[in-house]
Amino acid sequence: MTAPTTSTQSPNVNSTDPKIANEVGVVFAHEFYTFLNKDPARLHCFYNKHSTMSHGYQGEQIQVFSGQQAINEKILELDFEDCKVLVSNLDCQGSIHGGIVVQVLGEMSNRGGPAQKFVQTFFLAEQPKGYYVHNDIFRFLKDD
Repeated sequence: MTAPTTSTQSPNVNSTDPKIANEVGVVFAHEFYTFLNKDPARLHCFYNKHSTMSHGYQGEQIQVFSGQQAINEKILELDFEDCKVLVSNLDCQGSIHGGIVVQVLGEMSNRGGPAQKFVQTFFLAEQPKGYYVHNDIFRFLKDD
């Protein structure tokens, strides 16, 4: 199995090219949520020592986790098992230094529980063999 950080190849392209940003974002989201479902213990491989992640609920203050080790500890604490994600919207934009902003809107269920609406925003930073998650902001949304 290819390591998640190297599976999406980084083309040498102007960061403003919306087609490339969208293609990379779609492939990334598919791989990320597949790992979340099938191998959550390896989800931290999408991040590196420069990454930050926050995870919480709408309207609440959330803690920021910095570095791959702290992010891995938080992922393990979240206890993902048979996590299913239904993506309703996926928006991507090219950004600075060849990075890509990916925003996902959808529903997530974990351990067979009820689905909850969420929004997740990633900044994918370029690296020699593709991209890594530099920033990850996740919030469950309140039902209105």
